[in-house]
Amino acid sequence: MRRFLFRAHIWLGWLVGGQLLLWMLSGLVMTAMPIEAVRGTHLRAEPPALPLARMEDLLPPEAFLSRAGPGADGLLLTSLLGRPVYRLLEGAEVVALFDARTGERVVIDSAMAGAIARSRYAGPGSLAGVSAVDPDRPPLEFRRDRPAYAARFDGPEAPVFYVDAVSGELLAVRTNRWRLFDLMWGLHIMDWRAREDFNHPLLVGAAALGLLAVLGGIVLLVLRAWHRRPRTGALAAAPRPMPPGDQG
Repeated sequence: MRRFLFRAHIWLGWLVGGQLLLWMLSGLVMTAMPIEAVRGTHLRAEPPALPLARMEDLLPPEAFLSRAGPGADGLLLTSLLGRPVYRLLEGAEVVALFDARTGERVVIDSAMAGAIARSRYAGPGSLAGVSAVDPDRPPLEFRRDRPAYAARFDGPEAPVFYVDAVSGELLAVRTNRWRLFDLMWGLHIMDWRAREDFNHPLLVGAAALGLLAVLGGIVLLVLRAWHRRPRTGALAAAPRPMPPGDQG
């Protein structure tokens, strides 16, 4: 029985030993990195609040809702680069942006996206370039099917700010720390391409084999300790030493 368990333990170790090492390595790296630094919180600048004095002479919301399609069900008054704007909503999704004073539609182009990214960037370095993101083929580090712009800065962490091409919102901040964390996450969940699915059969199977390998090692340790335990019968049969006075 012990020989069978030992051989099974060895084969399970060969099968899942590499992945067990990757689980330990990736888990160590991810837990050692502060999540605020991974998310680039230290590089984000909060947009300044629009003063109440500049909120005068705004067009009423009804003027925009009457022009919207049947799916529109809300307006959100906010600011963009220091001017008040209305975001037209369909559910939780922003479908259009309007100047709250003139009623003109605001179109986010690459120049405006760069200005938005610069206003939200609090790190060292300057804007290096802005490029459009194809919503049908987004970068792996973005992973959103939303039209957007990628604003790249020449800072030490190679930061990229992703700006929504419809609403002008800052959608994501990516840095080298985030990319390392994302790589470790992909290794951890064994989804090396999309890095999103942690319910696939390969991961479940590897986890089950890893659990069997650990349980087998524990059983072998228990059997080894049991085999090496002192034998009470042998101790009882051993000759007892004679007191000094009884020796011839």
